[in-house]
Amino acid sequence: SSSPPSRPRRRRRRRSLLPLPLPLMLLLLPLLVVSSLAPYTAEAAASGRNRRPNDVASFVLFDNGSSSGGVDVSLSPDDFRSGSDSDAPPGEAFAVDMSRLVDVSKYMAPKPVVATRAFREDGELITNFEQLLPAEDEDEDGSGEGRKRRVYLVANGLEFVWPFVELGHLQRVSPNVMIPLNASSSSSSSGGGGGDRPPVIIESMSESPRVFRIHNMCTPDESRSIIENALSLKGASALHRSTVGEDETTDTRTSENAWDSDSDVAKALISRSFRVTNIEENPGKRDGLQIVRYKSGQGYNTHPDYFENGRRNGDDDFDFNPYSGGSNRFATVFIYLNDVPENQGGFTVFPRAPSIVPVRPVPRRALEMFEIGTWQRHVTEKCYTRLAVPPALGTAALFYSITPDGRIDSKSHHAACPLIGKGGEEEDDDDPDRALKWGANIWLWNRQRYGEVRTGDPRSLLIRNECDEDVYLTWEGRDNGVMEGGRAMNMNTYEFHRFKAHFRGYKEKAFAEYTVESEPSDGVQTWTVRRPRVVTFDGSKEEL
Repeated sequence: SSSPPSRPRRRRRRRSLLPLPLPLMLLLLPLLVVSSLAPYTAEAAASGRNRRPNDVASFVLFDNGSSSGGVDVSLSPDDFRSGSDSDAPPGEAFAVDMSRLVDVSKYMAPKPVVATRAFREDGELITNFEQLLPAEDEDEDGSGEGRKRRVYLVANGLEFVWPFVELGHLQRVSPNVMIPLNASSSSSSSGGGGGDRPPVIIESMSESPRVFRIHNMCTPDESRSIIENALSLKGASALHRSTVGEDETTDTRTSENAWDSDSDVAKALISRSFRVTNIEENPGKRDGLQIVRYKSGQGYNTHPDYFENGRRNGDDDFDFNPYSGGSNRFATVFIYLNDVPENQGGFTVFPRAPSIVPVRPVPRRALEMFEIGTWQRHVTEKCYTRLAVPPALGTAALFYSITPDGRIDSKSHHAACPLIGKGGEEEDDDDPDRALKWGANIWLWNRQRYGEVRTGDPRSLLIRNECDEDVYLTWEGRDNGVMEGGRAMNMNTYEFHRFKAHFRGYKEKAFAEYTVESEPSDGVQTWTVRRPRVVTFDGSKEEL
């Protein structure tokens, strides 16, 4: 077992040098100065810091997405590297060790729960000690120079959720997670330096439901490009009346939409959405980029983005609960592609969120447009009394359909507020009274999405059972054979297929799972099935 992380250390009382004779003090002074200079190591250079060998990182440790219950921790470089799992990456070993200090949450999981990933307050996945040291150049929208880092533990099988902290909290996203945008270029979508580019900022709007506003999500040039491409699309991807469910039109959704996942800008926005949510980018974990257009009077009634078991195409075998290893729409990123004046509506509203104070008056024009008893009137009234994200060019609404502990969040129901104003065609751009809203919708799944798991190109998979007993394998709820302890077998399968491992029978709760990846396309992928780790209350490691 590993040595426990060090506790906050007492400050040692420093002895005064004044009792020493003055000549001796003058002789010792150069030595004291030299000894205080920190060696500049290659490891520190990579992280942009000049670290002393005896640096101790002090940070506050939280459960995934939590804003309270933090624990103060002090850690030395040796403590960080002392994880008991020598074969585990340092970041994973750190997360496992830290699981002893806070109550890591995962719905219906036996306690204590083990975390396998740790994230910093700015979204960086922690892989080395230097990431725990205070930032040197944070500004007003960061954590502040010299302040402790905040670290969030994510249970195995779950995804990182941004913490709320407090209403209006501004958090700069690390440039290693999302490169700041260049107002004159749309070529960058991944990590790197930022220069003078405005940073990507996460603004906290609600803790439950978990809602944020992202600033600097896309550039005006990118927005224009997406709109122009949507207007030029032909065939099945072209702009048409929006549908719900099985391609069914309804009066509760009156917008138009198109699909674009192939243009360079669409690919950049998709990649950016994966990065800002810290979900591993994979085509099988998104629904595509949906471009929507709302004109005067058009909107979308209150609805969820998530799916529930037994309510999707009659498939009772698919598990939509992330806490039990299932897959669902985890987060939604809705990018606003143009500005809409406040008196014209167009907000993304969350009717199940608490009332706002003070409430905003409903525009008189809206009361004249929508009759009492219609969904448009009901939603419009909610738009000015409940939590609502305003549409502003280059910003985005980020909200979670799944809670940090893996449950479906019924409070995440939302609506597109009907546009208020006179109608008009695209050529009327100079008319200030014309109501028009453009947006780009991206749904991100925590695992392979429904409808994607049974498709893909052929792949080869080697399964190794390193457990001492038989393991029962399933594929999307279907029996897929039994493997004896210590045995291995090769399997011909397809990319995106997801397998689960169970003890004692196919219907027992799965303890491990594997999704066949797209790469390598010409080699053999390996899934090593091991007993899951747990942490006992005395801090030692045991196997289930």
